[in-house]
Amino acid sequence: MNKEIYIVVGMSIFAFLLGIQLKKKFSKKKVEAPKIHKSQRSKFAKQAQELPQEKQSKYPKIKSFFLWLQVVVLFLIIVFMIPALSRDILVAEGNYDLKLILRLLIVIFATYTLFVGLIKLLKKGKKS
Repeated sequence: MNKEIYIVVGMSIFAFLLGIQLKKKFSKKKVEAPKIHKSQRSKFAKQAQELPQEKQSKYPKIKSFFLWLQVVVLFLIIVFMIPALSRDILVAEGNYDLKLILRLLIVIFATYTLFVGLIKLLKKGKKS
């Protein structure tokens, strides 16, 4: 197999693992309401209603930066892989080898992740 396949597969796996770690680090933490005994419910009912449901993220600009970085890297991976994929499809003539299948999986995964990232960015833009 070509070295470019190993490089792109490695970059894809690295970007995926990095994204998972960043998502864990910067995800919103849920605040749980304290457990209230039945006899104390009326006393603490107003306090429980006033508790915030979710904490706001401490680092919204960093999350936004990494989301833009993810979208740009995935777009570049797709642009890099499309010519090689089209060349393999034209040359294959019904014989699907490992290179073609790997390139196809990389392009499909990168396209899906790119669209998910773009949808997140568009939702953030509408909220602001």
